[in-house]
Amino acid sequence: MAVATYHQNAEIEQDKREEAGQDRIPTESIKDAPVAEKPYSVFTSAQKKWIVFLLTLSAFFSPFSSTVYLPALLPVQQELGITTTQVNLSLTTYLIFQAIAPTLSGELSDTLGRRPVYLLTFIIYVAACAGLAVQKSLAALLILRMLQSSGSSGTVAIAFGTLADFTTPAERGSYMGFMNSFPLSSPALGPVIGGAIAEAAGWRWIFWFLVIFASLALALMFLAFPETNRKVVGDGSIRPPALNRVILEKLVSPKESWASRDGGASNGRKRTLRDMVPNPFRSVLIIFNKDVSIILLVMSIFYAAFYAVMASIPKLFSEIYGYNELQVGLCYLAFGTGGILSSIVTGKIIDRDFRSVADKSGIKVDRKKLEDMSKFPLEKARLKSIWYAMGLCIAAVISYGWALSRKPHVAAPLVLQFIIGASNVSVMNIISVFLVDLYPAAPATATASGNLCRCMVGAVSTSVIEIMITKLGVGWTFTFWGLICLFCFPLLEMERRWGHKWRLARFEVLVKKQEQEKLKNEANGGA
Repeated sequence: MAVATYHQNAEIEQDKREEAGQDRIPTESIKDAPVAEKPYSVFTSAQKKWIVFLLTLSAFFSPFSSTVYLPALLPVQQELGITTTQVNLSLTTYLIFQAIAPTLSGELSDTLGRRPVYLLTFIIYVAACAGLAVQKSLAALLILRMLQSSGSSGTVAIAFGTLADFTTPAERGSYMGFMNSFPLSSPALGPVIGGAIAEAAGWRWIFWFLVIFASLALALMFLAFPETNRKVVGDGSIRPPALNRVILEKLVSPKESWASRDGGASNGRKRTLRDMVPNPFRSVLIIFNKDVSIILLVMSIFYAAFYAVMASIPKLFSEIYGYNELQVGLCYLAFGTGGILSSIVTGKIIDRDFRSVADKSGIKVDRKKLEDMSKFPLEKARLKSIWYAMGLCIAAVISYGWALSRKPHVAAPLVLQFIIGASNVSVMNIISVFLVDLYPAAPATATASGNLCRCMVGAVSTSVIEIMITKLGVGWTFTFWGLICLFCFPLLEMERRWGHKWRLARFEVLVKKQEQEKLKNEANGGA
């Protein structure tokens, strides 16, 4: 029987000789491994909270940079002397690279470590924002928006990977709920802040604002963000190599690591060059595993519906209520408020569901140690409460469309926006935690695969929503999106019933390959 444990001995024996698209062999599938006695992570509670604060701050920039730029579209078009189609290309290129870039940065952070990749992505982002503030041509605008997206979007995948480094499934929900609260509000805050800056100081100061804000975040990361990657520091007790070492080490790193030797690999195993070479295609190939493909499809569908509502607000509220850009921007606050509250509450619910299912299954849960995930019904635990959030979101999306078609008082659609934001964020949080659980040895890579799917589908929904409203009308457009989301119920029921079986089958294949590789190496060594 496979025993789940993340202790260092199990991790070192794992090689990166996986088949294309398959994760490293999860430690919960290594047979006959002794159960670790010490906690999963030696980081203190205060250190964990500090790291989560930095993750929350860093993950804010990707979605915020996408929407803070919206109020600048018209003045940018006028100053550069370009067409509407050309200026809209700067939105499209941002979304495309927002989907693609994390496949490299996520995988890179899983191999080299979180800290150096975080710093690299922030440096790229700050440089791109400074360039955008002074550029004067369409070509420069498009190239710098690509770089800006590449730098900011990588932080989201790395944040999820970092969180998985020091949290167990039993406690992960609460931490992730807090970490997502601030970033999930950023799409709503972006148009408001961007509009205010553009109105007061001109559109170029939007990018100077991002330079200043991101530089402060970069300084904090440089001084006080410790390395957490378990392939580099184990449970936190191994002092990392110089490249991964934090400046204020004694404040934010576990005391156990101060006297430990350098090297970044537990039990003396040095990482080879092969260990550190990233494979960005792993994020793509992960999608083709049955247990993962279903939850990624559900995530993408709800994300597309969410952005369909978001993207339609400027047109609908300006036509129906005669709102100007600032008033339209303020309407997004309903989404943001709902998302923040929902993210925090959902995190608590996720942890409660885990404990509830553990009790019913007769499995003792220790929040500080990793339990036996091979026998644990993760699928039932993670999907226990998602049905309510999905049903509420579908009802609110359909009601939102028909409410706007009747042009009611603005309070009605704003209340529905709040409900859509809260319920949709709840669905996203639950699936994000579940995705990390399915790929514990490469969480950033797995998160990048989710980011790739949802951003690509979200880009499609934002590009067709205006056409749909013109052809179908507001009511039937959002009824369509509600019905598409309804299709997710049977998909998740399949995951709940058979996902555990698929997960174990995938793990068993990897275990057999590990054993064959080990025997082969022993035979070659004996020869």
